[in-house]
Amino acid sequence: MFPLSGTRTAIASPKLLAIIGSIFIAGFVIYQIFFLYDLIFASDLSEPLDALRSCHRHKPTLKHLDASRSTNNPGIPNIIHQIWKTSNISEYAKDPSYRSWKGIYQPKNYTIKLWTDDDIHELIKVKYPSLLSTYEGYPHSIQRADLARLVVVHAEGGVYADLDVYPRAVKELQCLQNLGMQAIFAPTAGTRGVSNHFFMAEKESPFLRWALDEAKRRSGLNSNQIVLPYLRVFWSTGPMMVTAAALEYAAVRGANHRVAVIDDRFIRTLVGHVAGRSWHGLDGQVLNFVADYHKRIALGLGALVSLALIVVVARLVYLRRRRNRIQPEYTDLCQKLSVN
Repeated sequence: MFPLSGTRTAIASPKLLAIIGSIFIAGFVIYQIFFLYDLIFASDLSEPLDALRSCHRHKPTLKHLDASRSTNNPGIPNIIHQIWKTSNISEYAKDPSYRSWKGIYQPKNYTIKLWTDDDIHELIKVKYPSLLSTYEGYPHSIQRADLARLVVVHAEGGVYADLDVYPRAVKELQCLQNLGMQAIFAPTAGTRGVSNHFFMAEKESPFLRWALDEAKRRSGLNSNQIVLPYLRVFWSTGPMMVTAAALEYAAVRGANHRVAVIDDRFIRTLVGHVAGRSWHGLDGQVLNFVADYHKRIALGLGALVSLALIVVVARLVYLRRRRNRIQPEYTDLCQKLSVN
């Protein structure tokens, strides 16, 4: 009979456990990177999409716009959409921008609409029944809010703005509405992606329908296997999903997709974004902290690494000098003992 003690030793070997753990961790990281492919390997969107760097005074050259179609295009309607859980926006964590949009744009013949959860649920139930199970099945309320903003703008057209997005330049926004584009989005990470905190589109925009279908498709995939809820939301319904949908749509439709992303500098003249981040958990707060202060963090880590290297080198020098000092004394002692 074989001894069991050797088997236990092999199983409990720290080296073997370390190898198995390393393989598991490496596989897990690779699997997570698979979901984050759109973010990690993102490139500038100014080539596949139109990048709008100005509008009112210097109209941009829209290389993907078919002039014959834009002539008959009704443009983006004068509706400002915003979303909150109830009609009581005083519950919002910060000063909501609803009154600012209403005060500035309502006198200019705009309709300012505040959609509640009940309004959106009814709209999806009546006009988008194929999305109802997807909408109701999301584990996070922000996922429902992400889908809802695409739904309301697709249903009626107009401009969507988060409650932490504030109006600035009216004429520039009106100019964008009449460029003949079917959808225009705010940027994220420069122009490496499109964001859904501020965008505008025609009524029943084909691209928004495409993005809604992409959201439904991703809800059927293994999005719950993304460990961090923050990244799970971004991948399933947020900017990563919308960016991927925009790139796929542009590739399929070719030169006539009529989808644009606003340049990072130009967006600041149009709207102010306070970035409330009210839905972020601990993982989102940490990731955004790293994004906001990555330069300072890099400098701090660099300083800590440098300090650690200095301590290690100083200790090695000290130990070497001590050894060199003790060695002759030890040799002399050995010689005296041998003589005696």
